[in-house]
Amino acid sequence: MNHCGTCNACCKVFEIPELTKPAGDWCKHCDVGVGCTIYDARPEICRSFECFWLISQSREDPRERLAPDLRPDKSKVVLSPTTNENVIAATTMPGSPLAYQRADVMLLIKTLSSGGMAVVCGPPRATRRVLFDKDGSHEVRLTEPDPETGMQYNVE
Repeated sequence: MNHCGTCNACCKVFEIPELTKPAGDWCKHCDVGVGCTIYDARPEICRSFECFWLISQSREDPRERLAPDLRPDKSKVVLSPTTNENVIAATTMPGSPLAYQRADVMLLIKTLSSGGMAVVCGPPRATRRVLFDKDGSHEVRLTEPDPETGMQYNVE
């Protein structure tokens, strides 16, 4: 069951190799504002993905849930795990490359980074992004996306 509501941000920002969908373009199977038209047959990468906003909504304590304004379609930022358990991706929607600078998003980023996490912010497929950690912000270079998975693995 889809608990994303009308949010489809992940259907735009991420690459989906199984569907030959590039990062930054709408998935051809996305009915924007409604949902996936192949929901029952969607690829495993889509089935297993949950952004941090969605994960937070299942918390028992309502104080641990991210606010409605932080939902990716509203904030224009998809916060998600990376291949490094100490790094969070804050991928901005195309057309909103600086959305991570919104006050409510920056407060969350600063809270995460002060707790020891690093948050890498920027648009899809960008190889230059801003990394926030306990030492502040730094520009970093990411490797090119893996052609099979679409993941950008290393911060250089």
